[in-house]
Amino acid sequence: MDFTDQVGRLARAHQLGADLSANVQAWGDSRSWSAQALIAPDRLSWELRLRVTQPPPLAEWGFRFGEAINHLRSTLDNLVVAIARQSGIEDMARLRSLMFPICDVPKDWRNRQKALSCLPAWCRDALEQLQPLQRLAHGGSLQEDLLGILRDLDNTTKHHLQVKPELTPQSIRHAPTVEFETEEGAAASVPPDTEVVVARFEDDAVLLRHRTKGRIESVQGHYSFSAQVQVVLADGRTFGVTELLAALWEYTHLVMSFVIGRAAQESA
Repeated sequence: MDFTDQVGRLARAHQLGADLSANVQAWGDSRSWSAQALIAPDRLSWELRLRVTQPPPLAEWGFRFGEAINHLRSTLDNLVVAIARQSGIEDMARLRSLMFPICDVPKDWRNRQKALSCLPAWCRDALEQLQPLQRLAHGGSLQEDLLGILRDLDNTTKHHLQVKPELTPQSIRHAPTVEFETEEGAAASVPPDTEVVVARFEDDAVLLRHRTKGRIESVQGHYSFSAQVQVVLADGRTFGVTELLAALWEYTHLVMSFVIGRAAQESA
């Protein structure tokens, strides 16, 4: 059997993921944001605030992510259609009804059997082995299954045109030096009362807040800040966009290789 087209589709999805990763990295390396320490009017606290001069192009990243997801899903659907065609199925109505099944429970799998009946027995057997429902049979969790995540993301991008990623702070490291107006104020402010704030990545967001019992003269120091572009699933789970896309591509590649391998065995 010839699966050249399917391999090409998978390669296209890989390139889309690489382009997205490079785009995110380029924005992260740019001087699009910084942080500023601001002393409160009563000089009894100071805040580190985010300054964003060029917001991340989240909408564009969402479209790119959605396009890559659609390519991965269509690669699997096209694989099943290709097997049907090369097995002699020519009825366009039957071919249009075919898709790569992704089922969480046995009932869903049974409901797909009529549509899959045109496929060779070896193919139906291979597809059954790959279903997320097999994880439940072995004590696993459906949330762990990347095929299920791919299906859910593909459905999301179809209905909403794009997946809207979020840029979420991951860590803040700071080494401030606070000078007080009096030594008594400095002594009274030990130990430091510092609050790290988990805020959205937007201009003027508070990153951390430091309260004191003595009046502050000045604040100096260094900071480092890391953030991650995340995609939010319908059930609220979040994943790093580029990390999830890489994992989905790798798993799709494994699934396709498994089915193509079974096809080769049958042809031998």
